[in-house]
Amino acid sequence: MTLFRQIAVLVSIGFVLLLAIISIDSLRQSTSLLREQLESTVQDAATVLAISMSTTQNSEDTAAVETLFNAVFDSGYYSDIRLVATDGRLIFEKRRPLTTSGVPEWFVDTVRLNSTTGRAMVMKGWVPVAELEITLHPGFAYAGLYERLVSTTQWFVLVFVVVLMTLWLILHYLLKPLKAVYIQANDIQANRFTQQKRLPQTRELRRVVQAMNRLSSNVEQIFNEQERAVARYQSLLYRDELTGLRNRRFLMTELNANFADIAGFHSVMAMIKLNGLETLREDFGYQRADEIVQLFAVCLKDSFAEYPHYKYARISDDEFALIMPTERELATTLISRLFERFQARCHFNQDVVSLNAGVAELSRADGATELLSELDLSLSQAQSLGAYQLCFPGEQHLSLPQGKLQWRNWFQHALSSNQFYLVSQLVYDTSGAVMHREIFVRIDDEEGRPIPAAVFMPMALSLGFGLEIYRKVNELLPAVTAGKYIVPFAVNFSDLFISGAHAFEELNQMLELFQKSPGTLCVEVSHEAVRSHPERCQQLADTVKQYGHSFGVDHLDLHISMHTLQAINPEYVKISARLLDDLGAESDASAYQALRNVVRTLDIELIAVGVDEKALRDRLLLMGVDGMQGNYLGKPERII
Repeated sequence: MTLFRQIAVLVSIGFVLLLAIISIDSLRQSTSLLREQLESTVQDAATVLAISMSTTQNSEDTAAVETLFNAVFDSGYYSDIRLVATDGRLIFEKRRPLTTSGVPEWFVDTVRLNSTTGRAMVMKGWVPVAELEITLHPGFAYAGLYERLVSTTQWFVLVFVVVLMTLWLILHYLLKPLKAVYIQANDIQANRFTQQKRLPQTRELRRVVQAMNRLSSNVEQIFNEQERAVARYQSLLYRDELTGLRNRRFLMTELNANFADIAGFHSVMAMIKLNGLETLREDFGYQRADEIVQLFAVCLKDSFAEYPHYKYARISDDEFALIMPTERELATTLISRLFERFQARCHFNQDVVSLNAGVAELSRADGATELLSELDLSLSQAQSLGAYQLCFPGEQHLSLPQGKLQWRNWFQHALSSNQFYLVSQLVYDTSGAVMHREIFVRIDDEEGRPIPAAVFMPMALSLGFGLEIYRKVNELLPAVTAGKYIVPFAVNFSDLFISGAHAFEELNQMLELFQKSPGTLCVEVSHEAVRSHPERCQQLADTVKQYGHSFGVDHLDLHISMHTLQAINPEYVKISARLLDDLGAESDASAYQALRNVVRTLDIELIAVGVDEKALRDRLLLMGVDGMQGNYLGKPERII
């Protein structure tokens, strides 16, 4: 019950009691006074009529008596007039029945007015000849009392309504700050840290509002500190202090995560050696050598500024690594341009400082260790060829097209012949229950070996086949929903799909399709999509939730603004298991705790992806993640 209703009930009870007390007391006093007035009035009327009859010549003259009786009786105030001789004989009488028109019976039964009779002697000279009795009719008295009660009640009701309306207006004005405090508390729960600028005049309410403002400010400060701590710890873990580039730990985390998610993908990795650094330190000093390292880092950033998805890191004192989601020919061209840029800016000739690169395709290796061995071998071969040379190892494992023209023909044939199919990988919570199935698209090569989407999707996007493949996935989804899968399916949308003109139209069709199936849908977007299209992602999340489905962010980057994440409000986020392991490996694990506090504050589930070994799974269980996904827990299986 609201405060207004409670006060209204108390005021109503008070008004009813007050009305009852006043009415009863007023009726009691009025009745007592009215009885006295009635007795006096009826006695006066009897005396006056008796005197009038005494002046007549014959008191037993019926016609004369009736004339006098009618003059009094017709006024309607009397119910009975009798003239009785001294010997007891009735000379004349007029009577009318007792009626109380317009007065309810309950009122007559409650308020008793006894019949009032006035008596007077009719004299003949000094001799009494008859006795006159006049009984007053109480109907007028009842009508007057009842009218007074009704008038009093009406005034009380009117005053009561006015008081309630005034009370409502006053409380509505006075309690506005409390309503604002309620809204502010809900905002804090939803991690929107609002402040009330207008303080109430009432001292008690002012203190409450000020306390809520301080609470909101403190919680916001704690939240922002946790957010900055997460980003700061990631920078400390994965950033090289001298160059500002990522470090070896970052590179290994990325490689292990990628190899855990899929069996290799279509990217090229280069290991670049900065030759002559030790000689430079001996001849020109450490500062000059550091300047050359920083110069190469700048050249690396400038060369790949147009390629935000390319990742590069300084993995040792004189070695750098570069991961390029592209084909072999373009990777070779980009590395050659990097060599040219460095040569143009470096003041030392190639006899003093030079570069070499070993390059390998990730699809040829089964893991990070094997890939690094391939790169070391390629780098050694490149150094044997001379300065500014690069070298590739032998043939790759998968049978893939070479060159853009072959890729284009390959995609056209695969789309026209419906060679794409779907696989799914289970995501488990810490108790071992299935949270959802993530769907991936696959296609087999000429020898029947499955090619993961990450192998062909970068080339598909560059050649303009991305949307066609996404539409092909949408064509395959009805067959998935027709199955008896109760566990939700997770579908990952790229920023290309989100930015498409017909994205939401196709999304609505997909959501309506899953509305008719026994299972539900989890729509995922990558952190790159959230960063590039935050408004579209928020609109996408709202649409998904309106249909009763779930929304998540895949491969979350901890440098993303938590306010952006809060606006999108996903049900879960997926983060690299290696990154979480590194954050939790610190002596006090404060980095992971900061991340955990942030996602708990936002009521978001934390899912670790890329779990590729038992030891990693066990550490993640101890860290308290909400879910896990990876090849150790279960490899992708074909569903359609």
